[in-house]
Amino acid sequence: MASKKANFAVVGHDQPRLDGAHKLTGRSLFTDDVVLPGMLHGKIVRSPFPRARILSIDTSAALALPGVKAVITHADAPKLYVGIEQPLFRQEIVNYIGDEVAAVAALDEATAAEAAALIKVEYEPLPALFTIQAALKPEAFLIHAKAQGNIAWQQAQDLGDVEQGFAKSAHVRTDHYTTHASHNCYAEFHVAIADWSLPDKLSMYTPTQTAILFQKSLAGALRLSDGQVRIMSLNTGGGFTGRTSVRPHHYVAAVLSRKTGRPVKVRATADEEFIACRAGGEVKYTFRTGVAETGQIKAFEVDISFDTGAYVESQMIVLTLTSSYMHSLYKIEASRYSGRLVHTNNIPYYFHHGGGLAQMAFGLGQHMDALARELGMDPIDFHLLNGVTKGHTSMTGTFFGSCGLAECITKTAKQAGWKRKYGKLPPLKGIGIGVGAMASGAKGVFKHDTSAAFIKIVDDGTMSLFVGLPDMGQSSHTAMAMIAAEVLGAQTTDITVISGDTDIVPLDVGAFIQRGTFNTGNAVKAAALDARKQLEVLAAARLGVKASQLVFRDRQVYPKGEPEKAIPLKKIVYDTLHSREGRAVMGRGFYNSPKESGTMAYSFGAQIAEVTIDPDTGFVTVDRIVASHDVGRAINPRIVEGQIDGQIFSGMSQVLYEETLLENGQVMNPSRLDYRLPRSYEMPKVEHIIVESIDPFGPFGAKEVGEGPIVCTLPAVANAVANALGEPVNEMPITPWKILQILGRRTKAKA
Repeated sequence: MASKKANFAVVGHDQPRLDGAHKLTGRSLFTDDVVLPGMLHGKIVRSPFPRARILSIDTSAALALPGVKAVITHADAPKLYVGIEQPLFRQEIVNYIGDEVAAVAALDEATAAEAAALIKVEYEPLPALFTIQAALKPEAFLIHAKAQGNIAWQQAQDLGDVEQGFAKSAHVRTDHYTTHASHNCYAEFHVAIADWSLPDKLSMYTPTQTAILFQKSLAGALRLSDGQVRIMSLNTGGGFTGRTSVRPHHYVAAVLSRKTGRPVKVRATADEEFIACRAGGEVKYTFRTGVAETGQIKAFEVDISFDTGAYVESQMIVLTLTSSYMHSLYKIEASRYSGRLVHTNNIPYYFHHGGGLAQMAFGLGQHMDALARELGMDPIDFHLLNGVTKGHTSMTGTFFGSCGLAECITKTAKQAGWKRKYGKLPPLKGIGIGVGAMASGAKGVFKHDTSAAFIKIVDDGTMSLFVGLPDMGQSSHTAMAMIAAEVLGAQTTDITVISGDTDIVPLDVGAFIQRGTFNTGNAVKAAALDARKQLEVLAAARLGVKASQLVFRDRQVYPKGEPEKAIPLKKIVYDTLHSREGRAVMGRGFYNSPKESGTMAYSFGAQIAEVTIDPDTGFVTVDRIVASHDVGRAINPRIVEGQIDGQIFSGMSQVLYEETLLENGQVMNPSRLDYRLPRSYEMPKVEHIIVESIDPFGPFGAKEVGEGPIVCTLPAVANAVANALGEPVNEMPITPWKILQILGRRTKAKA
């Protein structure tokens, strides 16, 4: 579906992935494909106890094993910290099942595994805490002395007069929700190959969403300068907000490589994936909302407790994200936020796909839906009444230069047949709506939010585009090439995108907080405009017009309105390079939000789900989802639809299927066989509606579509289930067992 709002040659038209053939034929390279000369293999020795005192470590048997080249413990890296109060290797107390105690490097992976098993660690088991409730009890012991009350981090914020807002409310509702631990389930396991064979240069291959932050973290911890660390990311087999920070295995690979003087590869096993991932932990939510008789929100309060597990690395960002989410979606007069990260002796947690916001939306969406029903309002009308609009400035200071939320809601409701279905479906069939918003990048988490780009054009008109953005999701590199091609009058296939090496590509904070299309896209557009300006000098002289009158389109350059005078783009490039000046065409550009903090733009979406519940099994079938998303402008509509599909699958999976089962800190289902995920045939019919609000700050008006749709999917499916059952399920995932309990309780009550 091409954009109808402008006459673009490339932008707004369907384009295949630039790397489609490579991905299809298996020629795309991932970290696990890399083999370096002399490369060793590393294995990590982990604690089998959730909390215990280390009495002794005997590495002699491992060192005596033929093929073993190094064994490291806390003594080899005593000042190396992964996170707050988290040394790379534990010396005295281990705090979760999987805590790093030692590591080995050997000639092959089998020998490394055998050597790791030979390391004898004597432990004294200690009492442990496994739930948020247990950790917050006044009498609970402290997992870390500096985390008083076992609260690792907390954030509180009042905006407006909250008490007065509730006092003036005609109706107040309070709800409690729980989301359970889950796992990101990447296609590519955690892996790192470190080469520190040269004393002044550490090179590392690893999948990542942000090479620059990996570079800085490794440099800081290992006492190197940024330029002494080289990160090469190749292709990344799934991120889902889970590859944004350096993990212990990265440091382990580096220390082993430094000790052996050879490259070392550390790769997680299937079981270790559930330890290394830092996925989502259990979260407790309490929502309280006060509304006027008309349904207008007067005051809102949320209290959130996150199980952050044994350690905090950079998880505090989830408090920042969730604290402002309500203001991105609704107009509110007063709000209160209280959030905290709580230490337990579970594996360290971060968050699943959706950045903590999708999981919050599971409860928030049901809370607002229930509130609307209590008021006798259609949820559609409630969202339209309270939703943000273009030109609105929120209490957090965000200005909405574009907003297609109302258009998303009305178009989705019409296509789904909401009015003729809501409240009128047969028993155990339900329909529900979910609405959401998502930032297109955000400033304030770091000192800057810069993306840079560089483009080189050679004699034949082909181009090399250098970006620091990794290729994530539905091919962000294809979108970058399309933006450059539109500016320069080229075709996407004329452009080779080069990325994944911090020694070569320019600065980019990375592919998270949905900043790729917006931030890097703006940088690419600026670089392309810089290159175009260099070409305009010769083209304007040849055509006898001002540079402002030139059109670059379809590999040609011509005066506006006079395509018959066109000169091939490659001739302009060739003649510029071979002129007396000998100018090589190299464009550069960067983008850093002008805001002190916050985002320049939000995307918005609405989804309506229809479900059927099997009364015998409790199984929920998602029959249909109508999904709309305000993307500003669809750079590549085909890719936008693919992003929506992927996030619906992931959102449906989280709300109905996914749960990391833990028993006394031990993951009980650490495999793709036991960790439940939907199969491809369980994907519902999806109908796409692309809404284009043309954002004034995005490249060609574009905004994010990286995680915006998923925050709509979870509440849409949850509300549809609640509609089918006649009551909500306040825990995620909504498993068949939970539904059977509700149905069984009703049957028993009738009897």
